[in-house]
Order: sequence, then C-alpha cells, then structure tokens
Amino acid sequence: MSNHTLTISQSWEEIFADGQASEEFERILPDFLHQMRWFGAKTGNIKQYSIENALTYTLRNGRTAYILFVEIVFQTSNTENYLLPVIAAEEMEEGADVICEIHNETGERQAFLIDALHDSAFRNDLFFNIQSDQPLALSIGEFRFSRGNVLDASINESNLSSELLKLEQSNSTIVYNGDYFLKIYRKLFRDNNPDLELTQFLSDKGGFEHSPKFAGGIEWVREGYYKVSIGLMQERVENQGEAWNHTLREMEGFFQRFADSNLNLTDFPKVDLYKPLDIDDLSQEIQDLIGKDFLTRVQKLAIRTAEMHISLFSDKTDRFFTPEPFSGDYTVWLLNRLMYMLDGRFNLLEQKVDQLQGTAREYAEYVLDNKEEIKNHILKFDELNLNSSRIRIHGDYHLGQILITGDDFCILDFEGEPESTIRDRKVKQPPVKDLAGLCRSYHYAVFSTVFNALPENIDRDTATELGGRLYRMITGLSLERYVETAMENGLNIGYGKEIDFLLRYHIFEKAIYEIGYELNSRPDWVIIPLKGIIQILKND
Repeated sequence: MSNHTLTISQSWEEIFADGQASEEFERILPDFLHQMRWFGAKTGNIKQYSIENALTYTLRNGRTAYILFVEIVFQTSNTENYLLPVIAAEEMEEGADVICEIHNETGERQAFLIDALHDSAFRNDLFFNIQSDQPLALSIGEFRFSRGNVLDASINESNLSSELLKLEQSNSTIVYNGDYFLKIYRKLFRDNNPDLELTQFLSDKGGFEHSPKFAGGIEWVREGYYKVSIGLMQERVENQGEAWNHTLREMEGFFQRFADSNLNLTDFPKVDLYKPLDIDDLSQEIQDLIGKDFLTRVQKLAIRTAEMHISLFSDKTDRFFTPEPFSGDYTVWLLNRLMYMLDGRFNLLEQKVDQLQGTAREYAEYVLDNKEEIKNHILKFDELNLNSSRIRIHGDYHLGQILITGDDFCILDFEGEPESTIRDRKVKQPPVKDLAGLCRSYHYAVFSTVFNALPENIDRDTATELGGRLYRMITGLSLERYVETAMENGLNIGYGKEIDFLLRYHIFEKAIYEIGYELNSRPDWVIIPLKGIIQILKND
C-alpha cells in the first residue's frame, strides 16, 4: 500500500491535464516504480523521471484511464521508456499495485490511483478491443488492435473472466478465461517488438506448430512515427513446465546413477566436441545411464529448433523475413558489437577477479591471460568464407524459453537478447546461432549440477570430467538431428566446415555475453561461462 496522497480540487483526471502529469505525481512516481519487478532500470544511475505522454483511454463503460509513457534518463544521458496504465478505483482488487490515494481538498479520500492492469474493467476492455479488430482513438494517435485467428469470437461480457498473473517477470501477463495470455510489454521500444512480429509470423504465415498461436496484438500508432508494441495475446499452451527445470532433474539423476554404478570414467567415451553424433553410436549401457527418454527429447528439441528456422526461412517476399547472404556490412556490425561487449566483459572480470575463489578464480585468470587469443578468435569472422543464409532468429534461445508439452515442446518468448537494442534484435543472423544458445543452455544444466548439486558419493574432479563428456554427447546428438532436418528441408545453413565454424563462434559469443550477467547477478555461477570459453579455446 502506498503512503503517498494526491490532493485534487475537482476530479482525478486533473492530475493528467493536457496530456501531462502534475509535478506532484512525478515526484511520487519513483517510489512506486522501484517497487515494481518489471521496472528494469531500478539498478541504474537515474538522473530524471518524467511522463513523456499521458494518453486518455476511454473504456466502453465510460470510465477514463490514462496510458502513461514514463521516460527514464540516466546520468549517461541514455534513456528507457516504460508503460504504466493508470485508473482511479474506489475499491481495489486484492494485491493491487497502488500508486497513491486521491484526496479532495478537505482531506477525504476519493479513490485509489492504481496500475490499471489490476482493474478488471480495464483488462476486459483490452480483450474486447482486440476481439473487435478495430483501432481505438487516443488523445495522441491510436491503439491498433489486431485479432488472431484462434481468438474465440463468441466470448462476451457475460462469460469473460480475467486475472493478472502474480509473477516476477519483466512484463505483465493477463489471463482470460484460462485460455488466452495477454502479455503487456512494460519496457517499450521505438519499433515493433520482435516477440509480436515473430509470434504472428510463425503462427499465421510460417505454419510452425510448436510456438504459441497468435491471438491478438496491441500497437500504438501515430501518423509519421514509428510503431510501439504494447501487447501480445497468445493462445494458452498446456504444458508441464520449462525444459530447463526438466533438464536439471535429468542431470541430477544422471550423476546419481553414475555415482551408484560400478562404472569408471574410462567406461564413458569422450566423443568429438561439436561433431554430429548418432544415438546408435552410444552403447546400450551408456544410453540407459543417461536416460533414453532424455536422449529422445534432446533429439526432438533439435528437430523442433530446425523446423522453427525452416519456417523463418520460408518467406521470400516480406523484406522483414526474406533470407539474406552474409555481407561486409553484417561483418562490420557483428565485430563492432562483439568487440565492444568483449572489452566491457574483460574490464568487469578484471575488477572482480579478486572476489572469486578456487576453480572460478583459476578459470578467470586463464581467460584474462588469454585476452589477445580471445580477441583474435572473435576477429576471425570473414563473410567471404560463408555461403549460408542469414534469417530472423529467436535470438535469446535457451531451455528456459521452451515448454514441455507432453512428449513435445513449445518455443516462446521471441523478444531477443535483453542487452541488445531493438534494431540489433531484428538483424538477420545465422540460424546456427540459436543452436549455439541451446548448446550453452545444456552446458549450464550440466555444470550447474556439477558445481551446485552433486551427490555426496562422487568427487568434483570426476564429475567435472564426466560432465564434459556428457555435454559432448548431448550437443553431438543435437547437432546431428538439427543438421539432418535442416538439410532435408532446404534450410541453407552451409556445409560441415561452415556449420562447425558458426556453431563454435556463436557458442563463444554466448559464453562471453554470459560472463557479464553472472558477475552482476550471481558471481558464484561465472565459473560456467568461463569454462565454456576455455573449452572452445582448448577444444576440450
């Protein structure tokens, strides 16, 4: 509950007169924002908070809400923009996010000013506007609502229910009738969100059956200006949770089974790193130890990943999706981006290396000592040696973005890499980069178990070597099925040498990216991407 109050002389709408917010409102806004999980700027050095626009949104029942675009200016002069819809409510839903109380001049409370997503009338109004497939005029521009093919046209006010999910995440999600999820984007960009674009493409054009079906979208549109994605509605997918959690359980089971067996490391073969591997090349004993169901899932997920890329490769008329060859411009963009990221990661690692202990410190010092070799590895990228195609890709592909659906998968969350600009997220890249992200995710699952969840009857050194051998098998099986599916369906990923180069290159890139996240968020885990970098350097 907020401790702030705003005093009004007539109606609460005067707080947002003429499309602006009162100075009193802007003064209390920071306290509210910093309590919100979706407010990603809270750790930044912020210079200024302001309301860039306060757009009048009239509900079907005549009530007024305001769509606030909050601009955050950092000391570096960089800016971020966030969405905050607000509405006055005399009564609140349980757990509503209250910005302040609204009092009249005599001190009597008139209403609560709340995040409008906690108001059922506002939530339902969004649904019916999407269902209508018609634009809604705002005080500036309009909300353009689009309806997907799967949205039930028979839903009306008598049979619609909605709730705001109480999840810790960077966006907010409304559930309608338990059948549809409307994701409201909190951090906004000066362009359409790739999550909306890719979901709609895969659902309506690409024919891909293993991502959520597009049910609707909301965009803010102004004449002569860029579009801003506000929300994405998807059909609910029945699932048994994220593939990440499932994989962690499989890893823990594997190490326990090995610890309880009579096997030695020498009984567990060390296959070639990042080379295709057929499951029949593994003995029955090894398959049973790892788990046949898990190995089958690994192969199926590789197939689904390739099918996603085949779908994204399929459109030859839409310039936003048409495949493109490698070029000098792409190489300049890639190397500038990666060298900037690499310098930042090295600076951060140098600052924090003394805080690391044991093997993590040893790995960090090795990486720092090999700075020039790492830079040289990045600079080896040469588009003249690459003949495959670049396409729109997922861009932030890992096991946490994949749902288990019975014996199959559903791929979701196409927003792209969080650190990247909105334009960078839309650059067409080699599809193998997503496969590299999946490989890095398996690496995390293996070695987070090695470093954090080992059974007592196996020592760390043995588990580390065993984990490396298991990882080689998982990635080999994934690569074999991915390449086979891609080749059979005409996805242009190049041939053996090119695939090997791009996979290793982007695994290396992913591991460098991860160093920054781990050092800033959970330093105890930085050992995992450090090991990934060393593994590429040593081909170990």
